[in-house]
Amino acid sequence: MTEPGDVPKIVKVADGFHVRQEIDNIAWIDMGGFAIVIDTLEHKSKEGEVFDAIASTMPDVPVRTVINTHTHYDHVGLNAAFQRRCGAEIINQETAPAGPEGRWVEGTRRRAHMLPMGGCHTAHDCIIHLPDDGALFVGDLFGWGLIPLMSALRTDSAERLVATYERLIAYDAATVIPGHGPLCTTGELRRWMAYFGWLRTEAAAACADGLSDAEIAEQLAPPQDMHSWWRFLMWKHEDSRAKVVDAVRAGQLAG
Repeated sequence: MTEPGDVPKIVKVADGFHVRQEIDNIAWIDMGGFAIVIDTLEHKSKEGEVFDAIASTMPDVPVRTVINTHTHYDHVGLNAAFQRRCGAEIINQETAPAGPEGRWVEGTRRRAHMLPMGGCHTAHDCIIHLPDDGALFVGDLFGWGLIPLMSALRTDSAERLVATYERLIAYDAATVIPGHGPLCTTGELRRWMAYFGWLRTEAAAACADGLSDAEIAEQLAPPQDMHSWWRFLMWKHEDSRAKVVDAVRAGQLAG
């Protein structure tokens, strides 16, 4: 099944600030005198399409820097193309790590702050905040209902994830750009936090009551207000519920 978020489109966040939104997202931003690119997709076959879109929306602005929110294959596919075509510097927490205070990229038009926020999706996660535009790139920390942990779901990792979300929410960004799928707002980050807490609480109670998997699935049905979330009903809610229930039953996760 194809959902609207699967179909590529160019979203204008602000003047000189565009996101090619699809299953994988890429952004190009005119900083003033030069441009930065955030993440570079999975498929190298999209090189021509991406560079044509950049040329049509941001003509005559050289791309100087590529920032990867992390280095999974679906975020770095065109890194080499930007190096070859533009001589762009590649920045990410694995190959060119920033310190605890992060790294600022500043032009005459706007600023971007790359800040390490590892330990939830990967050890090398970072976010990019553009305060002049009220925009925040969160990579795969937000996945439209997914629990983004690559490590095991336990009480300590769950609490680390909650603490990370509190930091993201504190930015109060008007536009949140995840690594995949539609753009959103800080409201969706808050809703996911409430959803995750609900899953933990309800799963713990259901397991304590000895309910079966089928009974738990019925009791923890997808919240109505999240039905429109990208791929949520297709598989994401089921995946998140199963991870929480399994962790509770294994004694690894408190409600």
